[in-house]
Amino acid sequence: MVGQKSESGMGMENIEKRYERKGKIRPCFLNRRDLLDLTAIIQETFTKAELERYFRVSTNLGNTRVFSNSVEDFLSQTEFPQRISELSFWIEGWDTKMRFDKVVLLDFSKYSIQLCVEGIDPVWVYDKYNKIAKFLKSKSAWYWPMIVFEKIVIFAITVILISNFIISFQFGKEKYYFDKVALLVLWAFLILFDTRKVWPYANIRIKNDKAIFTKENLSMTLAILVLAWAMAGIFWPILK
Repeated sequence: MVGQKSESGMGMENIEKRYERKGKIRPCFLNRRDLLDLTAIIQETFTKAELERYFRVSTNLGNTRVFSNSVEDFLSQTEFPQRISELSFWIEGWDTKMRFDKVVLLDFSKYSIQLCVEGIDPVWVYDKYNKIAKFLKSKSAWYWPMIVFEKIVIFAITVILISNFIISFQFGKEKYYFDKVALLVLWAFLILFDTRKVWPYANIRIKNDKAIFTKENLSMTLAILVLAWAMAGIFWPILK
């Protein structure tokens, strides 16, 4: 019995627990200043040695992977385009016995934003995750509802499109078809086109610019105008 207890105790000494929290972040719009602020939050509680050895920020430029352990140096690359969607932050920490202590992985792309925080201290894990998630939530892209509720939006547009055609036939307004065609084009765009090219999950502006007529702004404005026009086409014959 003593031997069994001793072996059981030895087994427990070899067991380690690591706490993990991961989740998806809603679409974000980040500029150069935001990236520096985000980096400061990620690097909190890590030592200088850990930052120099284990911190990485990286992206893809065509078939080339570009990475650095300094965000300032990373952002100074002249070959970067004005906007990117692919970006990754990764950092590890080690305790005094050179055992894994904590890690943060934040991955941006056109199709999702993934955050994973892992460590041996549950308080640190949840605190770090919440700080990063809260910051990114404050930087939500203005078009994020369009992405999150895209299936609902497509269903609503389908209903509006069908209703618009039915009412046009019912009230003998076949000659007013331009708004129906525009709505059909919008519907086909949402169904067939990769909308993440226009409204990406991660909209990261490497170069400082304050352009108003961006691709996503113009596209969203046009979509709203087409929907408003189509809705008017539904209710105008009824109100008359």
